[in-house]
Amino acid sequence: MSGKVSERPTVAPQPIYRKMYYIRVVFAFLAGLICGALNVVGVLGLAIGIGVFILTYLLFRYGIKSISESVKDPKKFYMTGIFSYFLIWFVIWVVFFDILWMS
Repeated sequence: MSGKVSERPTVAPQPIYRKMYYIRVVFAFLAGLICGALNVVGVLGLAIGIGVFILTYLLFRYGIKSISESVKDPKKFYMTGIFSYFLIWFVIWVVFFDILWMS
């Protein structure tokens, strides 16, 4: 060993994927607020959450030209931020529902 600390280059996420991620987070927050404010329970809430997720996919794929032209891998359109989206949507839905309707 030469005594040097091995330097591994850190790979920063590309700005386009970061933009997609934050757009999805905003839509998850809005979907959670809608589900909570409308007193939605059960399968209808799940359908709204999935519907808004599909809306973001369509927005990335066909709506915003700068994103659709920059993304090389088609899987990135639906995989970027998928877990964060559903977690944030569900938590905001439950918290907002409890604040408004359980008091």
